[in-house]
Amino acid sequence: MNVKIIDGRKEKNFDGSTKILIDIFRSTSTIPLILYKEAKYVIPVRTVTETRRLKNKNPEYLTSGERFGIRIPGFNYENSPYSIMNSNLKDKILLFTSTNGIKVLFKIREYPGDIYISSFINFTATYEAVKNLDNVSLIVSNRPDGKSDEDYIFADMFKEKLEGRDVNIEEYMDRIRESHGAKRLKIMGASHDIESSLTLDIYNHRVMYKDEKIITV
Repeated sequence: MNVKIIDGRKEKNFDGSTKILIDIFRSTSTIPLILYKEAKYVIPVRTVTETRRLKNKNPEYLTSGERFGIRIPGFNYENSPYSIMNSNLKDKILLFTSTNGIKVLFKIREYPGDIYISSFINFTATYEAVKNLDNVSLIVSNRPDGKSDEDYIFADMFKEKLEGRDVNIEEYMDRIRESHGAKRLKIMGASHDIESSLTLDIYNHRVMYKDEKIITV
């Protein structure tokens, strides 16, 4: 198996491999939890303006997201695993926009290859889906102001597992708890999202981007 870790923000061209989008703090943790809370599906949206336009056109949709880590005024939900865990989303459709994860999703969707959305929330389900493939790219989202070390830690763990090595998941989680990304969340007043993002396999389903939606498969 050929497994690559790719900087999704800096990379300009992607191949036809199966892609796993990683944004631990917080998009690829929040999105599987939205589906875990029984939402119908998630519609990723590139901009805040476009999200509001779609909401006006479809008043029944709910809005979720952030810009530079801050909740967007007028949105129903922020990009927060903790908040989503305490929400009733049964049969809802959510519009979702974010600074990093969704930005990278819109880049990689232009290239062939399946796209999975993964974090600790649905790690094993994603691993089982791709473990026998020939080519897998782990796409880390990063941030506008630099490297997201939490994404690379998760990607390293996933790569080790795919290459047949034993991994101690709790050790990787501890590294993320001490990461710059975790410190950043604490400074932002969102420390509750750290442990919510490190909840292992609460959602035992594959989450994929298909036909302009993010769905459970």
